[in-house]
Parts: sequence; structure tokens; C-alpha cells
Amino acid sequence: MQALSSRVVCGAVALVLLSGQVGASAQQTEPYDPEARLAELGITLPEPPSPVANYVNGVRTGNLIFLAGKGPKGPDSELHGKLGAGVTIEEGYAGARLTAINQMAVLKAMLGNLNRVVRVVKVLGMVNSAPDFVEQPAVINGFSDLIVQVFGDRGRHARAAVGMASLPRGQAVEIQMVVEVSDPPAAARPAGRNTPIQLKYLGAAGWEVSDGKVVVLVDPYISRLKYGGGGDPADHRPAFAVDDVPQSDTALIDSIITKADFILVHHGHFDHLGDVPYIAAKTGAKVIGTETVITILRAYGIPDEQLYAVRGGEDYQFDNFSVRVVPSLHSALGEKHYYDGRRWNADSGLKAPLKINQFIEGGSLSFLARFDHHDILTMGSMNFIEKEFEGLHPDILLAGINGSRLGLYKYDERLLRVTGYPPVVLPTHWDNFKLPYGFSQQANIDRNIVPFIEAVRTISPDTRVITPKHLEPIIIP
Repeated sequence: MQALSSRVVCGAVALVLLSGQVGASAQQTEPYDPEARLAELGITLPEPPSPVANYVNGVRTGNLIFLAGKGPKGPDSELHGKLGAGVTIEEGYAGARLTAINQMAVLKAMLGNLNRVVRVVKVLGMVNSAPDFVEQPAVINGFSDLIVQVFGDRGRHARAAVGMASLPRGQAVEIQMVVEVSDPPAAARPAGRNTPIQLKYLGAAGWEVSDGKVVVLVDPYISRLKYGGGGDPADHRPAFAVDDVPQSDTALIDSIITKADFILVHHGHFDHLGDVPYIAAKTGAKVIGTETVITILRAYGIPDEQLYAVRGGEDYQFDNFSVRVVPSLHSALGEKHYYDGRRWNADSGLKAPLKINQFIEGGSLSFLARFDHHDILTMGSMNFIEKEFEGLHPDILLAGINGSRLGLYKYDERLLRVTGYPPVVLPTHWDNFKLPYGFSQQANIDRNIVPFIEAVRTISPDTRVITPKHLEPIIIP
């Protein structure tokens, strides 16, 4: 009876508090601004936690975003244990609040601005509970209370708070969320640009880009083979030497790539070109690349009607899409000692299958890919020829930002200036492409992306840098 009485009292208090919140909310006349509210609360959103398995942080369908479950993971620790068996309600509440911050970080990364949240629709809160623990709602209130603080009445949501016998990694809570969102108002978009475009980061310098009319792949390297060192002891896949014949992971490719109209290849190294023979044969896509790239693809039996050999300077119009081929340079590897002047051509006598070290650079390119309402400048390395970028002024820049750029003179400043300080920049070729999807890339984020974002904030304050996550769609209005 004493326990029951305690719960009744708690419920009564909760009703009083909720009533007070509603009353206070009804009297609010402040404009809706979750971003400003976060600042008032002293909350800085972290980089979104990376998925720990084969899934993405969030999926948008129509005006709804379904967020995958997240837990109470901070920068240095994570709340583990069972409520009612070592973890207190107060600790669980704090963990749920931290989970709300992590979910808002995912939303921020997907939307660019939390003001685009129309309504928090549904929350599912799962609590790692001892068999006799029954106060799951009090724990998940840590999530709900902060969501309402940030989003006001739009944050009031339907909810389930349930007990679980266990949760992944022993975390104390895991919470999912469904959110209704809006596109930016027409007045906020650049003149004449009202068709959104979707980009998906495939890793290395690889992207899938679509505006609903055409699907363009850029350096689509999916297999992420373990070769040449730089892997992870937890990766138990077969290792390849550079003089081995590689095997593309065709099942993984089939699960990710379903259609392609064009494939743009920056240069011939394996982490750019290795999966293209299979993808080109599978999709029938037109492939644009250097003579070396095209020679390798011919060796794999890709028919000539799919192949376009270019050297830089070409500007081609296709149905619903055009592309300007831009001469470029490879990254300054090996403390700037890297140089490879080799080229493959029809006289090279290549025969498939090739070894990894036969995928030579063969010259480097960039591409200005023009869609109906967006111009995207792609990079496949941490280098460029400044005069070739002059006058291009894309609204989306795929900027190579791996560590080798630091050996170049004022790389970030020159790149942003010559491209006209693009409104949106997506870092590319920043990850460890020898690790499978789902492995942590936090070290590369800290080493490559975080310093780049800080540099852009100083050089071009109006430029928005979006940190891409493997296989997660990014929609640019």
C-alpha cells in the first residue's frame, strides 16, 4: 500500500506540473524558435552519434522523419545499467535528457535548422528495467520535458514508456522519435531554386545524387575492402594485399545501389573505381572518366556506348543533366612526394580481373554537375587547380578535406574563395574507407571535419557545412 500511495502522490504532482506547463504555454507569445531556445538553455548540440550497426540515424518519408533509437551517450561515457537495480530514477531521467540532446543533434544534421520541425509526433521510450521496476514514465520524462522546453507546444507528443529486460550495450535507456517537418519557405531559397536534391554519402569520395529526374553516382566505392593496412582488429573480413585481385562485395552493392544514370569518376585508384565495373554492368549507367579509367572499364567488358573518355574542359549536355569536366590534381600524399605519371590506354594490354595496384591514378578530374536547380562541384582529392575553378560558383561543394590538404598553401581559404563561398559545403574523402559501414569514424571526424568546420566558420560565416554520415540522405532544398 505504501508503494501504491507513493505512486498516486507522484501522479498527482505530475498532473499539477503538467497543468502548470500547459497554462504557462498558453500564455506564451514568443515566436517559435527552437534554435534560440537551445541557446537560452545553454545547450550545444554535439555531432550526431554514428549508427553502431547496419542502419541510418533517420529516414524521411514525405513530411515525416523517423529517428532510429538513440541512448544516453555523452562525449566520454554512456549511462549503463538497470533502473531499479543500481540506476536511480534521477540518473535515468538525466540519461533520457541526454538522449533528447542526441536526437536533436540528428535532426539538426538532417534539416540544417530545427525551426523546420512542425511537430514532435511520437516518442517510444525504452527503459532497461529490473523485473519489479514500474516507474518507466518518470525516467522518460527526462526526454519529454526537454523536448517540450525546446519546441514548446509543438513538442508535446504521443508517447509510450516501456520496460525492457535488456538494451544494446547495457545502456539504461533507448528512445525513438517521429517528427513532422517542413521544407524551408520559398522566400528563404535562392531565386529560381525550388527543387530539392538528395545526396547520400557512400564513403571515400563516393556519393549518390538525385533530383528525382536523374541519378548520378560519384566514385561509388561500396565494398570498403580491408587492404594495405589501416584497418581495425575487430574487422574480421579477409585482408587483401595491393598485388591481390580484389573481390567487390556485390551483395552489399546490390543492397545500396538500385539505379544509376551516370557515374562520374575522378581518377583510377581502387577506392574510386574498384566497384564501378560491377555497378556499370548492373545499371547500364554512362561513365565519364579519364582515358585510364575508360581503359580499365573496357578491360572489364563495359560496352563503348556507356563510356565517355575525357581529359578536362569538356562540357556535355544530357537529358535532365549537364556536366563540365574540370582538370584537377591528386592529393599531395607522401609529404608532397607523390607523383604518378602512368597512364593506361588501348595499347596497354590490360586484362581483367586487375590487381589492386593496377588501378592507377591516370590523371585527376573534378566535375561541375548541373541539375535542374542545383550546381554541384565535386572533388575526388584534397587538391585542385585554382584557375580551373574560377567562375564555377556552385551552390553545393563536395570539398575534399582529408589531412593531406594541410600541406597546401591556404587550402581552405583558397578553395572557398575561388568557388564563391558556396552556401552549402559537404566534406568528402574524410573517412577511413577500409572499415566496413557501421564502424566508428569518430577519430576521422575529430581529425578532419571538426577543424574544417572551425576554419569555414572564420573564412565564410554564411556557409553551412553539413557533416555527412554513411548512407544517410541529405536533402538540400
